[in-house]
Amino acid sequence: MNLKTILAAALAVVALTGCEDLLEEDNMQPDGSKPSLTINNPTGNQSVNQEQGLRVFVTAVDKDAVKKLDFKINGNETTFISFSRTPDRNVIELDTLVSTDNLKPGTYQLHVRATDGRTNISDQMVNFNVK
Repeated sequence: MNLKTILAAALAVVALTGCEDLLEEDNMQPDGSKPSLTINNPTGNQSVNQEQGLRVFVTAVDKDAVKKLDFKINGNETTFISFSRTPDRNVIELDTLVSTDNLKPGTYQLHVRATDGRTNISDQMVNFNVK
């Protein structure tokens, strides 16, 4: 073998060793790349009518696909509404109307959590008022 062949083979081994994480499909450990999560609606301290409900509009983006979106509406340390979606896509825009019939007038918090395919988590929260 000549020197060029030996160097090329050594370089290939080093390059493939560096890509080991990419080749392991079963590796579901967090990689530090959290999903990008934005609550578009409601906005901070927005007031909503109890009869009209709450428009929830969120955007989530992740290179490893967003596997789960969890939604909670809390008030006074109590969870009043909780639901989840499992989109399994890289880009999600979820726009839905949530009934607020069982919420009394007051201040509440919408908490949204996005989990990607490698178990990285992003959390966003926004307060809103029911009148």
